Amino acid sequence: YDYAMDGIMKSTYASANLSYNIVLADGPAVHRIGAGFGASYGRRTVDFSRLTWEEQWVGYGGFDKNLPSGELALVNMKPYFSLSSGLVYSITTQNSNVDIGGAVFHVNTPKQTFLKDPNQRLAMRKVAHANFETFLNSSVVLNVNAIYQFQEEAEYYSFGAGLGYYVPQNPDVIFNIGAWYWSKNAVIPYVGFAYKDFQLGLSYDVTISKLNQASIKPKTFELSLIFRGIKEPTQIIPCPWK
Repeated sequence: YDYAMDGIMKSTYASANLSYNIVLADGPAVHRIGAGFGASYGRRTVDFSRLTWEEQWVGYGGFDKNLPSGELALVNMKPYFSLSSGLVYSITTQNSNVDIGGAVFHVNTPKQTFLKDPNQRLAMRKVAHANFETFLNSSVVLNVNAIYQFQEEAEYYSFGAGLGYYVPQNPDVIFNIGAWYWSKNAVIPYVGFAYKDFQLGLSYDVTISKLNQASIKPKTFELSLIFRGIKEPTQIIPCPWK
């Protein structure tokens, strides 16, 4: 659920994803390839009554919302379904793991528009990502990762690192801390806590772009709650933020 522009624009999303992994080589290093498929539902609404338009400007008196906006083609967007797929290649040793992958979202280019235009479609979004994790010692694990995405003329990249600390007296407890950089827009610190199969994390976008000078500054928090149902995974180091 996304709440933007002080609630003028609201978005709701839900998705289901399935992946399957195959072991290609099993030795000192385990090589795997994985394929994933997903389906997403999306819906966006805009409270047009809270917006003002050029046709409603009456001079120094400001805007008169009782006047017609001149934007009769604007409607709330109909729900849409989006399909996605991707591949990932992994190499795992006793203490380290490397993942390199790519994915394509909106494969079916679903309709998504606030205009009465049936030709407005959501362009495919292509993604490349890499991840490296390793134990620095028996209690500390390091994770470094990066992601790059592009969609038509828009592009986005992010990279960063995090540390997970296993409490010596109780190895089921992990404390996580890290930070990521988001393509000239924000620095994102992260803190988290994990106990066995349960994990809780919190991040906040510290805006460094010109948006920080806006009258209504962006405030983006993300709270993650994860429960893992796989029992005793083999030959995989327990990365605390995946």
